[in-house]
Amino acid sequence: MKSNSFQTARFIGLRYLFSPKKHHAINVISIISMIGIMVSSAALIIVLSVFNGMEGLVRSSFNSFNPDYQILPKEGKVFATDTFPMVELQKLGSVQDVFEVVSDMTLMTYNEKQLLVSVKGVSPDYLHGTGIDSLLIDGNATLQYSEGPAAVMGAIAAGNIQLNLHRPEQLKVYYPKRLLKNLADPSKAFNIDYVIPAGVFASYTEYDEKYVFVPLDFARSIMNYENEVTSVELKLKNPKEYIKIRASIEKVLGENYILKDKYQQEESLYKTMKSEKLMVFVILAFILVVAGFNMIGTLSMLIIEKKDDLSVLYAMGARKSLVREIFMVQGGFISLLGGMAGLFIGLLVCFLQMKFHIVGLGDGSSGYLINYYPVQIEWLDFAFVLLTILIISLITSYIPVRYMKNIVVDKK
Repeated sequence: MKSNSFQTARFIGLRYLFSPKKHHAINVISIISMIGIMVSSAALIIVLSVFNGMEGLVRSSFNSFNPDYQILPKEGKVFATDTFPMVELQKLGSVQDVFEVVSDMTLMTYNEKQLLVSVKGVSPDYLHGTGIDSLLIDGNATLQYSEGPAAVMGAIAAGNIQLNLHRPEQLKVYYPKRLLKNLADPSKAFNIDYVIPAGVFASYTEYDEKYVFVPLDFARSIMNYENEVTSVELKLKNPKEYIKIRASIEKVLGENYILKDKYQQEESLYKTMKSEKLMVFVILAFILVVAGFNMIGTLSMLIIEKKDDLSVLYAMGARKSLVREIFMVQGGFISLLGGMAGLFIGLLVCFLQMKFHIVGLGDGSSGYLINYYPVQIEWLDFAFVLLTILIISLITSYIPVRYMKNIVVDKK
């Protein structure tokens, strides 16, 4: 019975939707309602896809720099490698490389210019093994020359000190002595050493401003470490399986270390981006709600126009639930048609932007990583938008139908 009732309501509702109206204003309002939902849903999909593209761009930039896993001490700043399960980690079939890292803030001078940077001491094969060498924009991806240790630094840091790789000047590195402090003579309170500038990389992240790669032995020497490290970084054979591999790595490490994947290393950034996307969705959803409320006027006017028809239906024994279903179906179809049209338009615009890069960033001559707005389509966004449209249509359709007895003479 309920199935037959719904089929009857759907048949009559569609007839009411597409049949000519006595009052032209009803057609106009119906079209406006549909266009409002269409434009709002299209805008929602386009903006969400741009956010996805931006998030993917930032993720790829950081992921090309950050290790697959970073291991930090749970307590203190450093830990000794002689007690660290290095061999056990290397035996894991999923782990490709294990890198020791010594990193800390230092003062660096070059040609009478000073710069606070984070010196990162790594092994000679680190730059190639992690792909940092692919980010090189000038010089060589090497940490050792025959003349002495070499350094590869970020593009912004190099620009701040006006680094010139073709000049003989070396980088002078200052690091406070941990074991000996001479307050009477501040100049003796620092370890001082020199490193040859070899190359400049650009990751288009904040690391370009603060990171300088140097040999591991150089970093240990200037920081007065022997076999200690500040972290250990892991490169996996298949980075996409990092979730499956985590349990095995944690089992080897025990409880004395903190294990961070790529997303946890930039946790605050990704949380901020997710929050921004959610806020944009909520704001545009409110606009969609406003557009959907146009249906209240559309259905109210249609109920008034079909007053005589409804009286006939009541006289023939139709229940009030059937009459309500008729206009609920009509409101649902208006929202669904507008929403589907909007989703199609949004999808088309996204594909055009992905293919032809119609909307650019700046005039193309600026230092952006890309010169157009990135777009990434996620079908889950379409499902959320469509679900939002259906919920709004149910609410906005129910309001005039719920109080239909105030418009139409109620007959049992």
